[in-house]
Amino acid sequence: MQAEVAIYLDEVKTHLHLDPDTESRVICELYSHLQEKVNELQERGVSELEATREALASFGGARSIARLTYEAYSRGSWLEALISCQPHMIVAALFATHVWRQPVMLGAAFATIVLIAALGSRKGTPMWSYSWMGYAVFPFLILASMSWDPVVRTVTYIARGTGAPAPVWELALLGALCVFTIWLVASTTVKTAKRDWILVSLMLLPLPVLAIWLITVSRSDGFVLNVLRSFEVRFSRWDTAMAYFCATLGVASVLFVRIRQRVLKAAAILAVGIVGGSAVLRSFWGVAGVFELFLLSLALLAFLTSPFLLRTVVGKEAEPSVRPL
Repeated sequence: MQAEVAIYLDEVKTHLHLDPDTESRVICELYSHLQEKVNELQERGVSELEATREALASFGGARSIARLTYEAYSRGSWLEALISCQPHMIVAALFATHVWRQPVMLGAAFATIVLIAALGSRKGTPMWSYSWMGYAVFPFLILASMSWDPVVRTVTYIARGTGAPAPVWELALLGALCVFTIWLVASTTVKTAKRDWILVSLMLLPLPVLAIWLITVSRSDGFVLNVLRSFEVRFSRWDTAMAYFCATLGVASVLFVRIRQRVLKAAAILAVGIVGGSAVLRSFWGVAGVFELFLLSLALLAFLTSPFLLRTVVGKEAEPSVRPL
């Protein structure tokens, strides 16, 4: 294969942002069409080098080919869109019915989410699975947040000599849990960024608001488990806002799966994440000023676009290129 063809196909693959199987199939088909065009030109008496360059010129720019191919393959079915929005609707239902404080119901809901996310990962992480993966890490964040109280007690005992430290085995277990949680989130984020940074934004979309909600509720009572044991009105004052927020994310997931254009997919995710997140966090903190809302929106924008910077650092996922001979 001519070096020009290899460079052209590599550039197309770099900007495809599709799953590895689809990308390999597209590159194979594109190579076959290029080879046919080169053979046709050579039969007319054109040299191989000139025939290759003329064939590449007739196909157009690599980025244009990648964009058109992405739009042809990136649109999911209505079934995939429905599956993609389900984790958002499950969590919205937990808030709307106020049953998130019941450990059995909460555990069953997130066990289902983690199971389906794992099944999606085993099937090659189709587009619908990324919304499930975002919620799948949240239980680990809850468990990791529970380590704060024993750590504070131990640090207070060491620094001031008051109270009683947590047992060593408990600190070791909590430390291992925190390390596993950080590894899980980081490895999943990096792996997804190597495919497409927009998928990382889709995956992380609910996490900033959920994390701040968790911190806010924990501070209201001092410890997460105490909140789960007592159903009080003061803990449900944000449930309506959270239910609307998660339901809105479900609509955004449907749009993401059904829209073909990559820029519109990104716009849907960023718009819903920033506007919806700002509205919910405003109800948490009582933010009313325009300047405060601007700073809040700017912070959410930075969080949701940070995967783009990560993508530039880690590069595209290293998949064996299709190199027909």
